[in-house]
Amino acid sequence: MGVHGLTTYLREKQRLLSTTTLLASSSKNKVPIVVDGWSFIYDVYQSSSLPWVYGGEYIEFVHQVKNVVESWIKVGLQVYFVFDGACPDLKFPTAVARLGQSHVQPAQLFFRTSSSSRSTGRFLNETRILPPLAYSACVHALQTLRSETGGLDLHFADEEGDPFAVELAGRLGGYVVGNDSDFVILNSDGYRGYIPLSDMVWQTTIAEDAEVVNQEDADFQTVKNSKTKRKPSHVTQNLGGLLPPQTTGELSLSFIAYSPETLAKHLNLPSTLLPLFGALVGNDFSKESESNSRKIQALFFERNLSLSQRIGKVATAMHSVISPGTPRRKAKHQVGSVMDLIDQTVNTLLGRQVTTMGTGEIEQIVEKIVNATLQYAIPKYGGDVAGREGLWATSVCALHDPEACSILPMISHNVMRQAEKSDQADPNLLQAREKYLDAYRNGFLAPDIMDVLNTGTSWPRIFLENPDLETVGRSIGRPIREWIYAILDDTVGLPASDIEGNTTDLDGDGSTDMANEDDDEDELIDVVESDSDNDSAMPSDFLAPLKGELHRLHGGPDDASDDAATDPPASIISHRTLSRSPPTVTDYLRRGTRVASEVVNVTPISELLSSISLSDYITENAPPLILRSEEDRLTIFLRILHSDVPSVRQLSPKVMQAVLSVRWVVKTLHTRWEQSSSKEREKERWSKNEVQAFLSSFRWATEDLATADQIKSTPPPIDDRNIQLTAQMLMALESVEQLAQTLLLTDRIPGNVHQFSGKAFHALLTGSAYFSPSLAAGVWESAEAELADAFQQERAKKAKKIKAEKPAPAPVRNKGKSSKHGLFSMLGDVDASDVDA
Repeated sequence: MGVHGLTTYLREKQRLLSTTTLLASSSKNKVPIVVDGWSFIYDVYQSSSLPWVYGGEYIEFVHQVKNVVESWIKVGLQVYFVFDGACPDLKFPTAVARLGQSHVQPAQLFFRTSSSSRSTGRFLNETRILPPLAYSACVHALQTLRSETGGLDLHFADEEGDPFAVELAGRLGGYVVGNDSDFVILNSDGYRGYIPLSDMVWQTTIAEDAEVVNQEDADFQTVKNSKTKRKPSHVTQNLGGLLPPQTTGELSLSFIAYSPETLAKHLNLPSTLLPLFGALVGNDFSKESESNSRKIQALFFERNLSLSQRIGKVATAMHSVISPGTPRRKAKHQVGSVMDLIDQTVNTLLGRQVTTMGTGEIEQIVEKIVNATLQYAIPKYGGDVAGREGLWATSVCALHDPEACSILPMISHNVMRQAEKSDQADPNLLQAREKYLDAYRNGFLAPDIMDVLNTGTSWPRIFLENPDLETVGRSIGRPIREWIYAILDDTVGLPASDIEGNTTDLDGDGSTDMANEDDDEDELIDVVESDSDNDSAMPSDFLAPLKGELHRLHGGPDDASDDAATDPPASIISHRTLSRSPPTVTDYLRRGTRVASEVVNVTPISELLSSISLSDYITENAPPLILRSEEDRLTIFLRILHSDVPSVRQLSPKVMQAVLSVRWVVKTLHTRWEQSSSKEREKERWSKNEVQAFLSSFRWATEDLATADQIKSTPPPIDDRNIQLTAQMLMALESVEQLAQTLLLTDRIPGNVHQFSGKAFHALLTGSAYFSPSLAAGVWESAEAELADAFQQERAKKAKKIKAEKPAPAPVRNKGKSSKHGLFSMLGDVDASDVDA
């Protein structure tokens, strides 16, 4: 992940490039760390050895998340988490390729393997897929922990989380913790360096037993002088891994850090050129942005070069350009010209191949390197207040001024369209925009929703499901997502449609080519960087012209600030009357054995509301739906899910999401069967026992679920149908949660995936559970209300075939009395008589 081969290079040069720090619980000085949220999620779930094939063990996962963070705080760390925001469109090819490699291909391999082989621990570990609701469970755990203790803060980035994390660490004077080598390329003032999660080692002291143990068989024994005062002896144990040890002794933490300045000095380059260095070596953007088969790094490097040798070659080439050996060359190539620097370095790396390439080809390579370099840009902080007090100068962003923050344009499409037609602003649109912004910054609006607002794309999470069936992202999730798209379009607006954009390159042969590249090319990740440290020997920032261009693209000084738009004129033109092309959203779903894009036309919200008998909610001058009362929004929510019945309305908030999700799946699959009447669709339907098993798999149904020893020790059988049921429910839970977030109903319909156990669900389905679930009063009644005909009949268990009893063996006859008739039997009798004689 990150710059290609840089992680390997850092390990090989660890003694030269790293520094080691030891923190103990007695430490008084707090050390700020900014944690890459997704790296943390992957590492905790992996380190916990939690089963994934059943859909996720979120109860235990939440416990481990809290355990790690609480232990960090105890040893003196001030913890800040940063989670990615909307995915930039330049990263789409990378995202598609990785989804295919990490989700679609393992699922295909799973269903093409025999039941006995795929149940082994080794196979499950090698085909591991991160459970899809781990993000929601982790955010819930951190939000709960933040409310209970100090020393923890959460941030949700504008877009890509890596540059946001490094910029935040620079403002705090701390480190970034993660699993991405781009963190040693990114830089900002005050940034102390990158700590790999794998290089954090727990240490604990235990008292050593100093008593002499007499051994009868020993030839020698240690003799102690009883007059000597014996001091208690302690032994320090180093325990690798992210999870802290269970100990009553003193706990300390040792970690290794790499700083951009140290790496730049080792490479003999100014630190401000590390972004260009990363783009030339190869990052997510420079590698995946090419649509043809002629890859940049294949032109730069010979095949026999190792990863470390490639890094050395790029560093040498860059150094030869910025520090030529002769005054004549120095006069010809001034380092102040960034484009000249890139052009000369590219030509140096191409070597003799330059003579075989046209001018246009070289210019295209240079352009791609420039684009890949720009992704590392971090704006320089111009404020005077350092540390935590300097954050959140406005309510828009913790780090940036409103006019420089990239999140405002995402949630201002309707405001901007209205401004194009009139100088008058609708205060309802401004209020709706503010509500969405607050919800996102506080973790109550999923980054997946921001993808829809930013690039008009949707990325439903892909998990283990039968590759021969229609993906649950389409059958279960899309009807709900279509409502989400329409609500977002009416509230803050969706970006302009671009059906003929770059989406066609992301499926078909394009995704296959990327998925089949060499392993060396697969593990690149994306980051953004800019560095403003002062280097005494070189100019302060070689990339200033490129970053200036990036700032111009994000918005110039003429852009209006958020504060300036809060005072609308007297008369207002409704945004619903503005004519524009119909909006579309591109879904990225599994199609067979690959990830492909599907364009979805967004239905006008007026048509959708009419379909649920709420057309009066969307008149021309009516406010956006999220500004209506909570009861109105709840009515919309329940009618979308076909669950506006009294028994559901009366449910406790903690069980609402689970009940609504299972009702949605039962209703959807029943409708699909009614429309086709095929046997396959009939088999898809759920039975009542299966619904009860799902509802009983939450901790609020069974308090001892997390501590059920039999569930922990005995893995339930892995059944194909149960896997598909789990995939349907996970998609429903995700979709229902995002719909509640879109309507700002998270207080009334809070997420409860953190209480779900996939292993318990499978145990109940297979009859191997060793606990007795008990649903609260009204839960089952609300789950089956008005759905009595939607369930299929309970499946009769196949009776074991009773084998016919074998006839009793004939008694052994005496040797002398043979009843055989034939030549050989007669000879046998003769031989027997001779022996007796």
